[in-house]
Amino acid sequence: MGQKSRLSHASRDYSHYRGGAARTIINRWQLIEPLLVFLGELGIKVRHIRNTPMWAIALFVQTQLCRGVKAGHARNMTTAIRVLLDEAGAGIVNTACSNDALGVPRRDRKGARRAQTHAEFAQTIERARAIDEGLAHLLCLMFYLGLRCVEALRSARELRGWLGLVRAGADRLPFQYGAKTNRYREIEIIRGLRAQTIRALESALEYCQAHNNNLITGADDDLRSARSRLRDWLYAAGIRGQLSSHSCRYSHAVNLALALLDEGVSPETTVDRVSASLGHGARAQMILNTYLQEIRHLFASVVIPRRIPREPAKTMMGRDLPGPQRMIRSNRRMKFRKA
Repeated sequence: MGQKSRLSHASRDYSHYRGGAARTIINRWQLIEPLLVFLGELGIKVRHIRNTPMWAIALFVQTQLCRGVKAGHARNMTTAIRVLLDEAGAGIVNTACSNDALGVPRRDRKGARRAQTHAEFAQTIERARAIDEGLAHLLCLMFYLGLRCVEALRSARELRGWLGLVRAGADRLPFQYGAKTNRYREIEIIRGLRAQTIRALESALEYCQAHNNNLITGADDDLRSARSRLRDWLYAAGIRGQLSSHSCRYSHAVNLALALLDEGVSPETTVDRVSASLGHGARAQMILNTYLQEIRHLFASVVIPRRIPREPAKTMMGRDLPGPQRMIRSNRRMKFRKA
């Protein structure tokens, strides 16, 4: 077995050991593949993936940036490399292989997408309905509930329960099956859009009942082919760019934030509730600079504290010393040959 095949196989195992969403596990070892090819092109011999020299990783990252790789993709690659090497037992990879240490620029997401107005959303629905009725229902769920594309695609089994809760006066909808990484969250219903939300759920449920409980059905009647068809239809409808399908989540975030502020909720609590409804957890900085960028001025009083290190150094001397290798699942499960 050649070096690339051996390291690629090991990276797949470590990605599975690290855990996470199924798509995340696949993306990790796919993102590290170019590094393995780069090592082979330079003739760098690596006995084990954890023995990859840091200077080779730094050279690889700078080479990718010179080739025009976007900052967001470069940061994803370095993150995947850092996670897999850390899982393999590399000692100082978390500090030596960080994005800041390697000089990877930050991704600028401002202006990439923006929230749609109600008039723009009506035009988006018209273009989607001209392609397929199920696509229009999917976008409505994204707009009123803040779902991701795949979440809306998989939400068919939740529609009946959600509709019953909203009709009963519920302000939040529980969501776990079909959510990203199946993380439980509660979607907030925008009070001023409750009637529109009920109509969207009713029409989507009626459509699913008439189409085998699917909003969009792929060629092979599975999620993979359904996602492929969804991408093709969004492209055919011209729903991309600033007003892409993901901008419907921006609209939900902005509408929810404005509704909460009108009810007298503090800006700090508003940001937290918007982030929780979108399924992002405690990521106030990203919510303000991305989803709420158009109304950022309304949150000028929000102060985001600096993140506290998980394990701060106890002494000045210990600050420069590499931490001990942590016992991880892969180290306990696999027997490494001594270098």
